[in-house]
Amino acid sequence: MNALPIVLGVVAAVGVYLLAVGIVAARSSDAATLARERLARQEIGLGQSAVALKLDRPLSERLMAPLRRWLERQINRFLPAAQAEHFRRQLDFVGNPLGLDPAGVQTLRIAAAAALGAAGTALGVFIGAPVAIGLALVIGVVLGYFLPVLWLDQLVHDRRAELLANLPNALDVVAISMEAGLGLDRALEQLVRHQEGPLTLLVARALHEIELGRPRAEALEEMAELTGIEDFTSLVKGILHAERTGVPIARTITAHSAQMRVKRRLKIRTEASQASLKILLPTVGCVFPTLWLVLLGPALIAVLTIGHS
Repeated sequence: MNALPIVLGVVAAVGVYLLAVGIVAARSSDAATLARERLARQEIGLGQSAVALKLDRPLSERLMAPLRRWLERQINRFLPAAQAEHFRRQLDFVGNPLGLDPAGVQTLRIAAAAALGAAGTALGVFIGAPVAIGLALVIGVVLGYFLPVLWLDQLVHDRRAELLANLPNALDVVAISMEAGLGLDRALEQLVRHQEGPLTLLVARALHEIELGRPRAEALEEMAELTGIEDFTSLVKGILHAERTGVPIARTITAHSAQMRVKRRLKIRTEASQASLKILLPTVGCVFPTLWLVLLGPALIAVLTIGHS
């Protein structure tokens, strides 16, 4: 068996993987990191210019930065605008895992496709059939290209489930704070101060935008749109409508929290009623055949033995 295709495939996969890791790791040293470093230096009396901060980087990083920026521009050229915006919203919602951006996600997809394609090619060469080589290569490339997207979708799903689980209690905190005499913004600040989780991160971001001068309605609507949760969107619309019409916002929030708890209770009951149907398939497909084999196996062996004799 010729080992050259295997070696070439492994080398190509490792090279693409190292390139992707380098791009993702370099994102952490971007403008935001430079700004934080500059603020930290100014706090201790060592304020420096941006040029000086860049010169503090390692030489290899400064030499690779232009190549990295050029590569990101080329990747963004092949990344559709709608898909890039979709990735950006998902990454913002889940907290930018691994420091990824839309270009980083695309790079990760290409790297995974190359790695799994090389692994599929190696498996096909090991099998030896030309059809197996082509089929394994195609399966590996397709699986690797879509695997990061599935991973990101799973992160979004988990974050939404966590947000839905914490939302009723958070709404109770906001309603109680407003009934105590606080305004909506101050009540949301109390929520951010006394609770942790994905919801408080979104609320803190919206409050920061409001403090910078953005209209409250736009900040809250974008926060609701970012979550993609229907109940959260209807909550924000209800709050804005109550604010315009003069209806007490605390009463609206309390009613929405009670409604969410009722919907959660109904969902749990529905899932519990479907448990018997879900367990029917493994019971019929796994337990019954084994039971029939144990009960009828000896009789079948006896019948076959008598027939041969």
